[in-house]
Amino acid sequence: MEREIYSLIQIHDSIVIARHKNPDLDAYGSQFGLYYALKERYPDKNIYAIGDTNNLNYFQELDEVDISIKKKSLVIVLDTVSKQMLNEEDYIHHDKLVFFDHHRNFADVEYDYYIRDIESSSTSELIANFLMKLGVDITKESARALYMGIIGDTGRFMFNSTTSKTLFTASKLLEKGINIQEINDLIYLESLDNKKIKNIFFNTIELTKKNVAYRKNNQEFLEKYDLDANYVSRGLISQMSGIKEVPIWANFTYDKSVKQIICELRSRIYPVLKVAQKYGGGGHINACGCSVDTWEETDNIIKDLNKLIKEKRK
Repeated sequence: MEREIYSLIQIHDSIVIARHKNPDLDAYGSQFGLYYALKERYPDKNIYAIGDTNNLNYFQELDEVDISIKKKSLVIVLDTVSKQMLNEEDYIHHDKLVFFDHHRNFADVEYDYYIRDIESSSTSELIANFLMKLGVDITKESARALYMGIIGDTGRFMFNSTTSKTLFTASKLLEKGINIQEINDLIYLESLDNKKIKNIFFNTIELTKKNVAYRKNNQEFLEKYDLDANYVSRGLISQMSGIKEVPIWANFTYDKSVKQIICELRSRIYPVLKVAQKYGGGGHINACGCSVDTWEETDNIIKDLNKLIKEKRK
C-alpha cells in the first residue's frame, strides 16, 4: 500500500497535509515531518500544511487553502481517523484521501487508502518509517519534527508504547544532526508562573471513592489565570500522574473556541479507551480523549471510570 500512496504523491501537483484538531506534539510532528520531507523532495509541487494551531506549534504558521485547490489535491490526514477529532473542512474536499494513524479506532470517514499501525508508538514514527521505506530523504528539519512527535507520544520513551523499533527509528532521526538538548528545552522548560499554575491545579483536584482523580476546568478558571484551553487540557493532566494511590485520572476543560468540553483520560493499567469511545472519542488504551457538550456528561464519564476499577477488581 505504501507504493500506491507514493504513486499518488508523485502524480499530484497539489498535496494537502492535515491532522486532528487541537493538535498534540505527535499530530504536529507527523504533519511537519512529512511536509518538510516532501517539500525538499518535490520543490515544484504545491504542498500545504493546514489546520488549527495552539501553543504546541514549534514549527511554522499553517496554510489557508481554497476549496478549489483541495478538490484537485491529494489530501493526507494524520494521527486520527475519527470524525469527532477532525475539522470537516480539512478533509471533505479532495481528489484522493489518505489516512495514516496508529490509534485503535476504525475510520468513520470514507477514504481511498489507510495505513494503520497500532504497533507504532506514534504517527510520527509511522511517517518516519514510511519515508525511509520509500527512500525519501528525511531532512534535518523533518527529522526534528518527527523526533518531537515521537517523544511527545512516548513521554520521552517512558511509556510501554516505546519499542526497539521506536528507538531504532529515533536513532536514524538523530543521525540527521538534530539537537536534542535544544528540543528538550523548547518543549519542557517552563516559566515560574506556569509552575505556580500547576501548584494551583494540583491542589484543587478531586478524588472519587475509587481514587479516580479529576479536575473540571471551566471558563472562569481559564480567564482568571489567562490560560489557553489546550495548555490546561493537555499540559496540566500530567500533574495527576505518578501518584501511587491514583490508578485513573481525567481532565475536563471547556474550550470556548469549539464550545465543548475537552476530556483527557489517562490510566496506568485500566482500559480507559473503552470510556472515550463510548462518548465518540478514541486514542490509546491507557491515554485517550473525547469531547462532550455538558458538565453532566463529564459526571457520567467519571462514573464509567469508577466502573472500570470495579470491573477489574472482580
